[in-house]
Order: sequence, then C-alpha cells, then structure tokens
Amino acid sequence: MKRLIPFTALLLGLALIPSSAPAQERATLSFSGGSDLVSGYVWRGVPVAGISLQPTLAMSVGDFSASAWGSVDFASTPYKEMDLSLAYALGPVTFSLTDYYWTGHPDDRYFVFDANSPHRVEVGVSWVVSEKFPLNLSWYTMLFGAADTNDRGKRAYASYFEVAYPFAVKGIDMKAGVGMVPWNAEATYLSAGRDFYVQNVFLNAGKSWELKGAEGLSFGLFTNLIWNPALENVNFVGGISLRM
Repeated sequence: MKRLIPFTALLLGLALIPSSAPAQERATLSFSGGSDLVSGYVWRGVPVAGISLQPTLAMSVGDFSASAWGSVDFASTPYKEMDLSLAYALGPVTFSLTDYYWTGHPDDRYFVFDANSPHRVEVGVSWVVSEKFPLNLSWYTMLFGAADTNDRGKRAYASYFEVAYPFAVKGIDMKAGVGMVPWNAEATYLSAGRDFYVQNVFLNAGKSWELKGAEGLSFGLFTNLIWNPALENVNFVGGISLRM
C-alpha cells in the first residue's frame, strides 16, 4: 500500500487548487459518439492488437461525464475490449474511474469479479496547468484485477504517470508526451521485472473537418508515432475517425 502514497498525495494536492472556471447556472445533458478505424491498437506504449474498430459513446452533464469505449481486432486476432469510465472535472483537475474489460484471460466471461476476473479497475487524476500553458500531468493506478501483478505474481497496483503538451502547427492538432511506470507491473506494462522506467514516448498529429450537409458530423485523420524504450519497440499508427 506504500505505493499508493504518491497517488494519494497528488489527489489531495490537486484538489486544493482553486478552480478558475465560472459557475454554471444550469447543467445541460449532452450525448456524443463516434468510431475510429486504426491500423494498430497501442495502449500506453504496449502493442495490443492489429487493425481495429474502436467505437465510443459518451454522456455529460455539467462537470460529470460517463463514457463507453470499445475495440475489436477484426483482422488478425479475436481480441476485444470494452471500457466504462466515469469522470468529474473540478476546474483544471479531472478525477476518473475506469473499468477495463480485456479478453485473453483464463475466464473471459464479462460478469466475473472473483480472483480470475477479466476486469481491471483504475483510478486516475489529470491536471491541466493553465489555458495559456496547457501542460497536462496525469497519474493512473490499478486498484483491482486478477491480471494486476508483478513478475513475482504479487499485486502490483500498476501505475502510469504521463506528461503531455498539446499544440497546433498550421491547423494540425499536435500532442507530444512521455509516460513512465514507477514500479514493477509486469502483467500490465510488460516491464520485464524492472522498476521505474520510461514506457511511452509519443507524438500525435490530427485534423478534423465538419461534413457539409450533415450537421454535427465530423471526419478526421490522425497519426501516432509511439516509442517504447522499455520494450525497445516503435509503432507508427494511422487512423480515420467519425464524430457526432
């Protein structure tokens, strides 16, 4: 449990930061959705699947949001994933709770939450420094899941810390960042028994366009260049997206 101390301290510290966002007079309910088609699915520097279709559905009301996200590899493996997330924004700080359901476990039945559960539950916090300097600091820790172990088979509380910065170049939305794993989390991040290491160095680029004659529908193209120094691996992913 000592490994949860840095995360807890970060939560408390960020929660004390005063919000500069104006109070909302009335929270409005909204829905959004869409789907991406990607040449490969890479999660936090770890290759997961091949060509995949990734739909999403989200609901928001005021500072609260809930979303469902999925991924199906229809080209090379039977891999599929379905994630459910809750998030609450407190000014520049966003707290999140995510349930990951990944196939490939000894028991892939969805409604299994025992020692062989295919679910992993993660809590996270993300802080955007300011509007003028939108540096994003994020920390995520797994709290539950049979697959959350280190290379000795013990609970790892697998954690991931990321620093990212969004910017634009001639109308292209860009994002650069680096993600680190602070301690041994072999089953989640394939750490090969290592403690603190760099897991994910990335540069993303994308652009979207509103579709004429289809109000509220947009089309996008994106590319993600991803290095994983810990695995000595590199991936270059491209994709298309539809949003409504």
